[in-house]
Amino acid sequence: MIARKRTYNVINRLAKEPEMLKIYGNIINDQENRGSIEKVETPDVTTNRVHYIPHHPVKKDSSTTPIRIVYDCSCRQDSESPSLNDCLSSTQPQLKKLTDILTRFRYGKYALTTDIEKAFLQIGLDEEDRGST
Repeated sequence: MIARKRTYNVINRLAKEPEMLKIYGNIINDQENRGSIEKVETPDVTTNRVHYIPHHPVKKDSSTTPIRIVYDCSCRQDSESPSLNDCLSSTQPQLKKLTDILTRFRYGKYALTTDIEKAFLQIGLDEEDRGST
């Protein structure tokens, strides 16, 4: 299984930097506690629909978050299988809508901003489809 092999590689690479390994583990635990990811004890590969997305760290020059986790949604189980990215609909960039939002933002007397750090981790799946990701 690709995700398992890549996870072992990430752990072995981060083991050379124990502090980074600890931070990586904390991020994984945080995502699990939030319900963004779930632990799979022993994968039950009884269907062709099972695919787990591998992940890896990306180091940043930041004191608050020195690494972040990136999920590789372009990964394929084999050359015949589609990736998650292949299965998602692609649309034209929404630049016009973004420009409209920024223009409206400047008209008001007050403005509100938020941090969307965890936005992409808020996608939920039906229980029966969770093995397909």
